[in-house]
Amino acid sequence: MPQTIVNGISMHYQSHGDGPPLLLIHGLGSSLRDWEYQVDHFTPRFRVFTVDLRGHGRSDKPKGPYAMSLFAKDVAAFLKKIAGEPAHVVGLSMGGAVAFHLALDHAHLVKSIVIANMSGMVPVDTFTRKHLYYSRLVLSALMGPGAVGKFIAKHVFPAPEMAPLRHTMEARWAENPRRPYLASLRALKNWSVMDRLHRIACPALLIHSEHDYAPLDHKKEVAARMQNATLMTLPGTHHVVNVEEPASFNALVMNFLKNLEERPAE
Repeated sequence: MPQTIVNGISMHYQSHGDGPPLLLIHGLGSSLRDWEYQVDHFTPRFRVFTVDLRGHGRSDKPKGPYAMSLFAKDVAAFLKKIAGEPAHVVGLSMGGAVAFHLALDHAHLVKSIVIANMSGMVPVDTFTRKHLYYSRLVLSALMGPGAVGKFIAKHVFPAPEMAPLRHTMEARWAENPRRPYLASLRALKNWSVMDRLHRIACPALLIHSEHDYAPLDHKKEVAARMQNATLMTLPGTHHVVNVEEPASFNALVMNFLKNLEERPAE
């Protein structure tokens, strides 16, 4: 499996196809395997890169603390070293937070961003939000990420016919070592880029699942603060939308990217 040294860590990645670079960034507790329904769809037109973030998959898992900006710094070093030119970036959930930081802190490496099911902040302030966050933290600390995976899988793949997807998610989350998972979860607590969104000038597509954790109103505010953002909703879907409804997700993203690639040069 390809590995490269970036920002002091060994990062596991895969590269498929040829063309303009397209980077896919997974969410918390996941890995590049989560993009298995996207790679074949996009490789006829793009050179598709998938990576395991620090602390995830087959990448190094150094001691924390971690931060969204640190994940983005790792990925930026990867893009400079391996892609060699600005890339379109797609991020799901925590991967969306990383994509925001790439567009803000490493804008010269980013052609566009697609943010799926991520707001511009993860506040842990109200009683309900504190309960959800600390329940997840304690469950993971005491019983391991696998226990969290079982809990989440029931919510993101709720239908009976989604049982194979639930089982896959449960098995993959159980592979997460406890320490780096907790470091990543802590990095999300009270994370926010809301006060900097107005600086993102690249084209952006925000994808909202009807039954996502983050309310649609939050994402409307995020889109309104950005310079060139479009918000689209996929009805009936849940948080891990690229796995639940890959055909709809892929079509939406491909249409966005094709329009950008086919736009006459200014």
